[in-house]
Amino acid sequence: MYPIPNSCGSYHQFQTNFSKDIRANSAMVSPGRSNNTNTAVAYEGSALRPIRRLFYAARWAVLAFVLLITAFVPFHTVLVQRMHLIVSVLIIAFVTAIVQILARKWTWLKKPVLSVVADIVLVSIMLYFSDGIQSPFYPLYYVTIIIVAIDFGMGGALVCAAVLAGLSLGIDIISPSRTFGEVLILHDVVRTVPYLFLIALITGALWNRMRVLDETASALRADRAASNREMEVASSIQRAQLPVETPTMQGVYIAAAYKPAREVGGDLYDFYPVKEDIVGVTIADVSGKGVPAALLVSASKYAIRANYSTDQGAMMSGINRHIIAVTTDEMFITMLHGTLTPHMREFKYVNAGHMPPIVVKGSTGEVLIHDHSDPPLGVSELCVYHEQRIPLEPGDTLVLYTDGVTDALSWLGDGTTAFKKFLAQVASKDINTWGDELINYIEAPHHLDDITMVAIRID
Repeated sequence: MYPIPNSCGSYHQFQTNFSKDIRANSAMVSPGRSNNTNTAVAYEGSALRPIRRLFYAARWAVLAFVLLITAFVPFHTVLVQRMHLIVSVLIIAFVTAIVQILARKWTWLKKPVLSVVADIVLVSIMLYFSDGIQSPFYPLYYVTIIIVAIDFGMGGALVCAAVLAGLSLGIDIISPSRTFGEVLILHDVVRTVPYLFLIALITGALWNRMRVLDETASALRADRAASNREMEVASSIQRAQLPVETPTMQGVYIAAAYKPAREVGGDLYDFYPVKEDIVGVTIADVSGKGVPAALLVSASKYAIRANYSTDQGAMMSGINRHIIAVTTDEMFITMLHGTLTPHMREFKYVNAGHMPPIVVKGSTGEVLIHDHSDPPLGVSELCVYHEQRIPLEPGDTLVLYTDGVTDALSWLGDGTTAFKKFLAQVASKDINTWGDELINYIEAPHHLDDITMVAIRID
């Protein structure tokens, strides 16, 4: 006989274990989703770090550039106090180096606000000794606004623009190379202030958009990782419900084929001994995907054992009540359960909304569908289920399957018709080859749901 585990105990014990499974698997899946915000912040920090390092390096590049330009490039159109500018740049470079060395010990010196203040002071001194707004170094104010936008967003960039606008006017007034009478308000306002604020608005908006995209991408990665973990949990739960081997009985040949889809579904097939010469056969399909579907598969399997009765209609009604007790309104199960009695050559079953059983006649190769169905499980406690009977003859093959088979064959037209055609083609072959034949017949691009088929041939 086919080895079956010991009885699962009372249904109360099963229901308790089922609830524990739900909580345990929810704990395994939820952390990835609940930490999206933290992940996004961490990702943002990692994204800003190389940019800040780039600007730290750029600060030294600017100092070197200004020093070289001041020392070797003649300025014919502006009044540049070369010596004052060179000395100022050297002092700023020395102070910057000291601050960076001390920052290794005192991390508060690495705060972005201190770097911004240092940049503003650096550029303002350059402008003071190089003709104020007319200075060739004035565009460095624009770079400062961009740096502020990266660290503090649009609000910080606008505040910085306002500060720099005030400094621009002040430096232009007190610049040693100019007199107060030469300050033209229209010149200062039109040529500098609007562009400071324009750059602040554009850069701030772009950077805010980049941050939103970064956070969205980070959240998507976290969701994908959580989904992958959920699929792994669901897959392991579902695989644990499938039989390791098919039962062996005199005069009966049983073959089963199962191929999961990319997303873990809720297909189930199972066998268990009723008596020495009677075997129970179940095939079911749970609505939905992932961990909930896999847990409901487990619930279905053990509910069958807990509610076994020779009156299969009453048995299915009991299973239905138990499924309703452990599932939500959105989920249901289609199930076909029956008992095969080889010496009497008959299959007694109840079909709860499942795909109809098919018999491939051994004598003629004719494919017959026994199309009778009662409501699915988990829909209503008032559903009534009726036992059906299929007489079998020597050489007949009983075929049970899920809708994943017919759905996968629907690209050929009507899925049921295509499946009947397939069964007619393989009727004379060993049923152990039917699974591989079916997978090849379906073709991979059309495999969107779990594919499950059980074939039972009577000798």
